[in-house]
Amino acid sequence: MKKIMMTLALSLASSTAFAADETGRINFHGSVYAGGTCPIEVVDPGAGVLPWVSLGNYLSKYFTTPGTATPDVAFALRVTPDATCVIAPNAKAKITFESLHGPAGTGGEFYAVRGGGATHIAVEIKDEDKNRVEPLDPSKEYDLYSSQPTDLKFYAAYVSTGATVGEGLAEAEVNFKVELP
Repeated sequence: MKKIMMTLALSLASSTAFAADETGRINFHGSVYAGGTCPIEVVDPGAGVLPWVSLGNYLSKYFTTPGTATPDVAFALRVTPDATCVIAPNAKAKITFESLHGPAGTGGEFYAVRGGGATHIAVEIKDEDKNRVEPLDPSKEYDLYSSQPTDLKFYAAYVSTGATVGEGLAEAEVNFKVELP
C-alpha cells in the first residue's frame, strides 16, 4: 500500500489597519515538499489549490462555553492519477491526520494549535459526512477515480477547549497520510 505524508496548515491570522500611526502584522505561510508517487494537493473542493485553509477571524467572546465551534470550512485532498500515480478501478483510500503540536481536548479528540498564541482553542476535522476524524484515527473510506482527479472532502473548524479563549494566532499544522491501494 502506498503511503503519502504531507503537512496541512490550518491557521487564523488577523491584522487590522486604521488611519494614523497604527501597526499591524503580516503572516506568511507555506511549505516545500517532494510529493511522492501520487502527489496530493490541498484544494478548495471543486476549485484550485489552497495555500492554507483559513478558518477565519473570531473575537474571543464568540466562544461562550467549552466546545463552542466556529462554522465548518470545507477543504479537500486532491488525488490526481497520472503516469506516476496509477489508481486501480474501484480503489479506495483512507486518510489519517496527525497534529504537529499534539492532540487537544479532554480526550485528545482535537488538533492542538501552536503554542505562544491563542489559548484554549483547537481544530476539529470532520469527514465529508461531518463525522469527526480524530488524530491518528483513519477516516472513512473514500472512493477514488482511476482516470480523473478525486477530491477527498473534509471540514475543519475551531473549537474551544476551555471556559475562556485567549487571543492570539491560532495556527495548527497537521500532517496527513493517504493510504492508497
